[in-house]
Amino acid sequence: MTGQRFLDLLAIGRVANLPTVWSNTLVGFLLAWTIDDREIPFEAGLQRLPLLLVGVTSAYLFGTFLNDWKDADFDGEHRPERAIPSGRWSRPVIGWMAAGFVLVFFACLLPEGSRQPLVPALGAALLTAIVIYTVLHKRTPLAIIPMGICRSLLYLLGYFVVVSVPDPDSGLTPGRAATSTLNLVQDNVLVILALMALGIFTYVAGLTLAARYESHPGQLRVPRAFLWFLIFFCVLTHTWWWIWKRPPFLDGWHLAIPALLCLLPFCVWTVRSLFVLRKSIPDFVSRALAGLCLVDLLALAGIAATIRTGWNALDTSPLYLALVPLSCFLLALLLQRLAPAT
Repeated sequence: MTGQRFLDLLAIGRVANLPTVWSNTLVGFLLAWTIDDREIPFEAGLQRLPLLLVGVTSAYLFGTFLNDWKDADFDGEHRPERAIPSGRWSRPVIGWMAAGFVLVFFACLLPEGSRQPLVPALGAALLTAIVIYTVLHKRTPLAIIPMGICRSLLYLLGYFVVVSVPDPDSGLTPGRAATSTLNLVQDNVLVILALMALGIFTYVAGLTLAARYESHPGQLRVPRAFLWFLIFFCVLTHTWWWIWKRPPFLDGWHLAIPALLCLLPFCVWTVRSLFVLRKSIPDFVSRALAGLCLVDLLALAGIAATIRTGWNALDTSPLYLALVPLSCFLLALLLQRLAPAT
């Protein structure tokens, strides 16, 4: 019984998707050393990373536990085998756990507010999007909007936790710790971040619409070509910025070819997943959710080509960074064997 209750918690937490949350956040984190020319001490960034990962993990678990708490009545009618309807876990306990995750989230992000006011604001936006999705997801397909926003905000949180807005009275120079909004605009940083956020947003929207379209073909008439466009749009948003910057590696194909190979896993996995959709909607959704890590892999080609951390070992062998999303992808697939992704 104890073992089953533990598995219930894994299922409520949708832990198979946690590696995708970490992958999204880490890509935003690494962008701080790639898409602008400011010098940010890598060691200082790494010191902030553990709290950031604990924070986004807590935000994600808040969403999943809140979701099961909210849907307890629906599950009692349609999914009585789940943890709350079966009586293995009480609804109030799951609700209190969700509240606990919120407290952990704020405890991790609020200290960053003194250095970067945008961080707690983005954190509040993330929690708001989670709550809106929880309220709407059984009512309307438009719930894909807050769901996609949640993923987009992970990129922004990862980036802005590293980059600090300077205090005019502090004497900090923009080159060491900070960046102003004006500089962000001038360096096209906001454009790059916005388009990458849009890319992962459309991917999430596409996979959700695809699942709804295949399961209710008479209710949601969406052209298949449009679904493919939504899912593959991230190929453009995650690659244009580093091709546009034309990093030195483009002049040496011995480095270009391995970097461009980052495209292959995403394309092969996503096409295969879309064909699986015709046979099994749950299998498609699980595959597509794990594929969020491969969306990040698209950006890793450019990150590896342009990153400047000051760490010689990393700067001279940056293609090893591709192991980050690939490892998260494999871990997501492994965890799906323990608990369902949806």
